[in-house]
Amino acid sequence: NFKINRESAYSYTDQQETYVNGVMSNSPSCQLFYLYQEMVSAPLMKGLMYDLKTLPEFDFTEEKWNQTVVELMSIGNGIWGMSPENEPRGGVFFNKRMLKEAGISEDEPYDLQKDGKWTWSKFEEYCKKLTVDADGDGKTDQYALASFSKYYLPMCAANNNATFVSRDKDGNYQNATGTKEFLEAMNWGMSLMDKGYIMPKPDGAAWDWYKAAFRDGEVAMQTAEVYEISAFASMEDEWGFVMFPYNEKNKDATNKTTPNDNIVVMPSCFSAEEAEKIAFAYDLYTEPTPGYDLDDAWKQTYYDQFKDDRAVDETLTMMHEADHIQTSYLPLISDLDYGDFCYAVYAGATTPAKKIEAISSKWDSKISDMNKKYANFAASHSK
Repeated sequence: NFKINRESAYSYTDQQETYVNGVMSNSPSCQLFYLYQEMVSAPLMKGLMYDLKTLPEFDFTEEKWNQTVVELMSIGNGIWGMSPENEPRGGVFFNKRMLKEAGISEDEPYDLQKDGKWTWSKFEEYCKKLTVDADGDGKTDQYALASFSKYYLPMCAANNNATFVSRDKDGNYQNATGTKEFLEAMNWGMSLMDKGYIMPKPDGAAWDWYKAAFRDGEVAMQTAEVYEISAFASMEDEWGFVMFPYNEKNKDATNKTTPNDNIVVMPSCFSAEEAEKIAFAYDLYTEPTPGYDLDDAWKQTYYDQFKDDRAVDETLTMMHEADHIQTSYLPLISDLDYGDFCYAVYAGATTPAKKIEAISSKWDSKISDMNKKYANFAASHSK
């Protein structure tokens, strides 16, 4: 017999320190920890995570396990982290009233997405219609879009089959900002700013000002993560949610999202007997509720949070499909952040091409260092 307690035991800023100190002192506060992806690499390199592949209670080929996380955390002959959750992430929220006023049916974004026609060119058409100078004074009264730079620009990349950091077949990480697809995506994304479709950050506004801009009807659309829906709880207008549009001129591109699921890890200080008991309990804990298949289970969480079922049945369902997922490897590289590129570019302080050149040496060096650390770790944990 056992009882499982799931609790918030630490904040974002102190989660890594809490984990490392607890494991190194052989007194972790929990048997399993949820860590953000960017908090994983440092304790992993210190040998502070248990190799879950050695535990017979876990079968990571089972449908319930997040295969993106399994791939991320497969190093050497081991698997060092897991997740039973597949959290849908970045897409485009849209205000149904504002679309109607622009002559766009509230169902059209869903229909275009369903037919594979939710593209960059169609999105740009929307942006033009939804950017309004109501009184003809030459000043924009309604913008098409407002977003956080670290949500918007990575979505532009993913939907042109580009990324910030890639991983090759040998497991080596690479700086992928130098590809033509990446530059093309960044230039397209910033062209919408140059054309006046994207609302600029108001002077003196907080970093998350864009949430209120969409909630209050100042902008018609927003690129954001699914968890941002809590910011729209008091929104009067009805809204929908679709995936980010893709570049139809790139034959390898399609609508994609980039998951960033938290990773469940087990402290390495447990004995084999203790680890097997923990694994036995957690494996049972993560089994689907009898009478519900996996689709039913995760969808129920979202039906009450979204304004219409199509967002869940179509958009979020697509976000669970492998063809519409792009794995992000950037969080596994210590001291790299999307903001290194996105902040200055989105603010108009520099061009994408200049920023790519400016960060290339630093990023190449940090990625090279991490490759060496991962290679040493893999070599010492391979049989």
